[in-house]
Amino acid sequence: MSTGTAPQIRKTDNRSREMQEVREPQLWKFTKETPALEGVYLGAQKITLKGKEAVQHTLEDAAGNRFLFLGTYDLERKISPSHVGHWMQVEFEGEDRDVRTQGAALRRFRVSISKQKEPQYLNAHGVDVSDADVPF
Repeated sequence: MSTGTAPQIRKTDNRSREMQEVREPQLWKFTKETPALEGVYLGAQKITLKGKEAVQHTLEDAAGNRFLFLGTYDLERKISPSHVGHWMQVEFEGEDRDVRTQGAALRRFRVSISKQKEPQYLNAHGVDVSDADVPF
């Protein structure tokens, strides 16, 4: 059993380094009251929710707030990993009660993606590099 002390935060002389707090993302639920969300798409991850596999997406808005939202049948057909780094707008359009997925009415969304990635998501040369460009 180690009895070491907790690591100390070191102060540096580097005055050009600005630090900002990283906060936990907020879970976003698309409803009539909160129908839209937009920001830079950061990606998706698979999670287990109530014993079922689900996809959770992450957006970061212009103020730096991060939001999580769950994938639906409609969203999973529209959002792709190639959208990471692009500005994305997701708008809940309502439920289609004539179409059912897993026993529930299909939730329809309008998804819009910027044609170009946000500047901070381009590499140092300003060129967009995708997985297809990597030879291995």
